Amino acid sequence: MAKHYQGSATTNTTDQHFIPEIWSEGIYKFFERKTIFRGLIEDYSALVGAKGFGDVVHVPEISLASAADKSAGSDVSYDATATTETQLSLNKHKYIGKLFEDLTIIQSEADLVEKYTRMMGEALARQLDADIWAELDGLNQSQALSADDTLTAAVFESVLATLGENDIPYMDGECAMVVNPTLFADILNPSAGIAQYFIRNDAVGEGNRGLRSGMVGSLYGIDVYMSNTVSTAGTSSTISGAVFHKSAAVCAVQQEVRTQSEYSIDALGTKIVSDLVYGVKLLDDSDNKKGVKFTNVD
Repeated sequence: MAKHYQGSATTNTTDQHFIPEIWSEGIYKFFERKTIFRGLIEDYSALVGAKGFGDVVHVPEISLASAADKSAGSDVSYDATATTETQLSLNKHKYIGKLFEDLTIIQSEADLVEKYTRMMGEALARQLDADIWAELDGLNQSQALSADDTLTAAVFESVLATLGENDIPYMDGECAMVVNPTLFADILNPSAGIAQYFIRNDAVGEGNRGLRSGMVGSLYGIDVYMSNTVSTAGTSSTISGAVFHKSAAVCAVQQEVRTQSEYSIDALGTKIVSDLVYGVKLLDDSDNKKGVKFTNVD
């Protein structure tokens, strides 16, 4: 049986400087392009990224205070500050690793480099999105669809009513709607009842903004996105999408996408690893509702 060298790997001096730069930029680019949910929720990355230490972010729950009457000659009364909090644990460390034998052959072909960086960046982005959606599909409020992955005007009207009744400001531009591909196609269907209320970006002079952000239109001012992370069909417990306020969940990326490489004598190739450290947490609860999820009916 062949023995593997267990000491420090030998660095390929001709490749060590340009390998990380070539791959890191491409992987991060595709990571950013494919991440849908991160930009739609509160992002506390600035609190942990610069410091580089700590494993928990304490997020206080700040309730709406009531205005009081000021009586002449009397002092102002002070309310207590927030006493409840949600703890955001930075407990997720995800990575993608590849070993490339005879790396110079791959690096001599720009198209191959692009394909691999796209795959690795998209894989990390999908994982982050999957973890954020795993939190968001736990929203307290739910709305049953009239049929699987189909949205009618009446159902969406009920959603708007629920948002309003729970003081969720869906008209402030900070609410988003993310649905699975089938439900998204139904919204775009010209013969569907909801399609008449869907405003496409290109129809109002906003060009290809949606192609860059993943958002191609809106319903009553709520930006609509499609994500493969959201499940399609299934049972009555399947969540096919949600409308939620930006404050419904929080994420914090402690270490952005990092790419490292090392030459392996054993494999006669270069090992490339990209990794990401972060945490996500739902802030929606029974007394502070932040959105509505869609449920299928079968």
